[in-house]
Amino acid sequence: MTSARKKTAVKILILSIGLMLSGLIAEALLPAAVFSPLLHLAVVVLLAVSLVILKVAGGTTRTHRESEYSHELQEMQREVDKTIRRYKSLLEGAGNAIFVFNADSGILEEVNRKGCELLGFSKEEMAAMRGKDLVLEDEQGKFTLMVYRVKRRGRAHSDGITFKKSDGSSFLGEIDARLIDLGDENLVHVIVRDVTYRHRAKLEIQQRNRELSILNNILAGTQTSDLQTVLETTIKETLEIFSAEGGTIHLLEDDGKSQVLAASINISPELNAKLAHNKLQCASDCRLSSVQRCHVLNSLEEFPCHIAMAAAEEGWQCITAAPLVAKTDLIGIMHILTRAEQHYTTEELRFLSTMGSQIGIVIEQSRLFSELNWKNEELLRSHRLLEKSSNKLAVSQNRLRKNLTLVERANAELERFDRMKSHFIGMISHEFKTPLTSVLGGAEYLLNLDNRDLSVEQRRMLEMIYNGGHRLNEIVSDLLTVIKLETSASPVKKVSLQLSEIIETLQEQFKPLLNERKQTLSFRNKEALPYFNGDREYLEEVFNELLENAMKFTPDGGEIIIKGRVVDRQALAEKAELLIRFNPGFYEHQSGSCYLEVQVQDSGIGIRVDEQLKIFDKFYEVGDIRHHSSGKHKFQGKGTGLGLAIVKGMVEAHGGMVWVESSAGSGSSFFLLLPLEEIPGQPTLPFVQQEALPFLTGL
Repeated sequence: MTSARKKTAVKILILSIGLMLSGLIAEALLPAAVFSPLLHLAVVVLLAVSLVILKVAGGTTRTHRESEYSHELQEMQREVDKTIRRYKSLLEGAGNAIFVFNADSGILEEVNRKGCELLGFSKEEMAAMRGKDLVLEDEQGKFTLMVYRVKRRGRAHSDGITFKKSDGSSFLGEIDARLIDLGDENLVHVIVRDVTYRHRAKLEIQQRNRELSILNNILAGTQTSDLQTVLETTIKETLEIFSAEGGTIHLLEDDGKSQVLAASINISPELNAKLAHNKLQCASDCRLSSVQRCHVLNSLEEFPCHIAMAAAEEGWQCITAAPLVAKTDLIGIMHILTRAEQHYTTEELRFLSTMGSQIGIVIEQSRLFSELNWKNEELLRSHRLLEKSSNKLAVSQNRLRKNLTLVERANAELERFDRMKSHFIGMISHEFKTPLTSVLGGAEYLLNLDNRDLSVEQRRMLEMIYNGGHRLNEIVSDLLTVIKLETSASPVKKVSLQLSEIIETLQEQFKPLLNERKQTLSFRNKEALPYFNGDREYLEEVFNELLENAMKFTPDGGEIIIKGRVVDRQALAEKAELLIRFNPGFYEHQSGSCYLEVQVQDSGIGIRVDEQLKIFDKFYEVGDIRHHSSGKHKFQGKGTGLGLAIVKGMVEAHGGMVWVESSAGSGSSFFLLLPLEEIPGQPTLPFVQQEALPFLTGL
């Protein structure tokens, strides 16, 4: 029934009651004649109708209320179902394992997915289990006490109870539990977290802190410059940490192959003497003397090792060896000895190895400090000696200064004399040219005349004048050539050349002379030689001088050999010591990668080692006059000593160099290096004289 219908029914009821009351009042007040029975009947009927309407209205209201109650119950049921689903979702989606136990019986009432995964049981398997069935037997008492504590206080916490899994393994769990009062029963809500790794990390941190504290104590006790004190303190602290009775330290000797006893504690004099007498060899098979990591040896009498057998004779049962390492270098070994067998854990051996590394650094620093002190004392001693010698040094410096002044004056004087010499040579050479030209021209003219009035003697005299003048002209030309090379007055004109062309031309030129003296000239490997850039005129002069020298110093019937090959930088580097003797600046100015090496070999008198550098100087000749041949190639006397100086200057003008290899009595080999690439020319002869330039004009 709606609200409007309720209001209408109430209005009808009120109206009926009003009419009925009005009738009763009228009946009471008015006479019976006035209040007719009909009116009385109407009132009664109206009252009956009102009661019926009221009855109907009351039934309708009750039905409506029942409908509303049913609707509210349905709404409440939906809310309850929604809450249950939300609870299940939160329970299953929780990041931690959640268990719900009956506080009185200990039966597991509820567990989420994370709890099943953590323990490895299914929900069906866990439904029949009690709370204490989830922990190890040794931990069940601790679990029961925690449940009682929850009942008394309403909540409890445990840092670690060991739970067992379905596969037999276990883990350490952290527990947070609280009591839930549901009125008719009490439940315990438990959250379990696997803290095995966290607990392990915590223990490891505590162990590292303990080790660090121990190392700090050891390092604090070794803060001294005395190496022996450092070693003894190290052994003492190590024995205390590992509950050992005796210990030794062997340090590596300078040879890096053996170790000598450096310190010991609680070791008998007899054992000390044995260990000191017999050094530990790093290359031996004994693990106690060649360890790179910690080793523990029990039952020492079973090991055929010097230190083990010596310790066993003294009653020791166990030796633990720890390498002492500075950075990555082994500097020694520490041994700790016990009277009983020991079985150290992996962590203890790791800590001992760490100690060895730290102690090794301390020992190495102490040794370096001792060495530094010794060197400092030596330095102070040397300083005192230097102070004592300071006066003598001052006197020596004054003398040296005076001597240097004298040397500088002498060098300046020598340079002046050299300039005068070059000036004189240039002047004389220039002045000789004019009269020589007249003499040679006149002699040649007279010889060419068909003058039958000349006797044989007169003609011979004219030939001598002509030959002598021609020889003198060659000497003057050589002098001028040397001066040009010294002053670089004649630039190198390079063209593409083949060495065989020059040699074959000279071979044809010298053929009559070679035949006359029955000498042979052979040119080997000429087909394998490449073209190169060079000054044809210079190189013809170079090989002309070398071949003349070879013919002059080679006996009749001898052989002259010319060979060539291409060499690179590596081949030249192998001869560096030899080449620097003849040209110290060659490697500084070297920029080519390949060179043509030419060898002119004779079978003459040879050249002594002390003369090999001098022969390239001006006016220097080798050998006794009696060993020279006669004529131009067989003359009775030495030459001017300019030929090899010219050869040196012309070759170096090409950016190459020349040297000789010889020994007295076994012939000589002259070598030339000519670059196969365009490179800047090297400095020529070191005696450059600019004063000679005026005399070269027009020559």
